[in-house]
Amino acid sequence: MIAPKEWEVLERIGAYAASELSPQGARDVERLILEDPQALRLAESYLRMLALLGAIGEESPQVPGAVIDQAIRRAAISAFFRQAEVFFAGIGRAYVDAFVHYLGLRAPGPAGRGI
Repeated sequence: MIAPKEWEVLERIGAYAASELSPQGARDVERLILEDPQALRLAESYLRMLALLGAIGEESPQVPGAVIDQAIRRAAISAFFRQAEVFFAGIGRAYVDAFVHYLGLRAPGPAGRGI
C-alpha cells in the first residue's frame, strides 16, 4: 500500500509533467527529481505517457475504401429488400382480398376498393 506522503509525491510529479504547477512548485519538484533517481524515473515515465497520449489524440483512423464500399453496398441491398418486401406484401394483400371477395367470404378490403 502506498503511504499518503508517497501519493503526494506521485501527484506532484504528475502535475509537474503536465505543466500544472506554479513556478515555485515546479522548482520544488525539479529539486526532488535531481536528488532522487526514483523520482527522476517516475517523471520520465509521466512525460512518455503524456507524449503517447498526445500522439494518440492527434491521429485520426483511416478506414480502408473496401470497408466503406462494403458498408454502402450492404445499405443499398438492405434498402432494396425493404422496398421489395413492402411492394410484394401490398400485392399479396390485394390478391388475398380479391380472392376472399371472389369466394364471397367478405366484402373487398382497402386494396380491392382502390383505397
